[in-house]
Amino acid sequence: MKIAFADRELLKRALADLGYETEQGDDLRITNGVKTVKVDFLVKVPYTDSIGFRKGKNGWQLTADWFRVNMDRKQFENRLKQRYAYLSVKQSLENQGFLVTEETRDEKQQIHLVLRRTAY
Repeated sequence: MKIAFADRELLKRALADLGYETEQGDDLRITNGVKTVKVDFLVKVPYTDSIGFRKGKNGWQLTADWFRVNMDRKQFENRLKQRYAYLSVKQSLENQGFLVTEETRDEKQQIHLVLRRTAY
């Protein structure tokens, strides 16, 4: 499944749910401080370089100097994509009149939702 980060507020909520604080961005230094990239907002990562997000034609894109960020890129992206997808699906279902009555996570960390349609 390919996830595009289309909604800025959902993306920021997903980051907050994962324990990351965001702040307004400006320039993000990449490649040993030689190159700078304009970003819309930053995620401050303790004891390491920040991760930036900028608006692209297909949604919000991550940008960072991954050699200087002290975390596994794939693991970070996968956790963020899962949380973003969860929030997006849950919001969409609630907008369609469904209520989450039960939520479980299996041994593969897959999320299972039990829904009930609310009366209008």
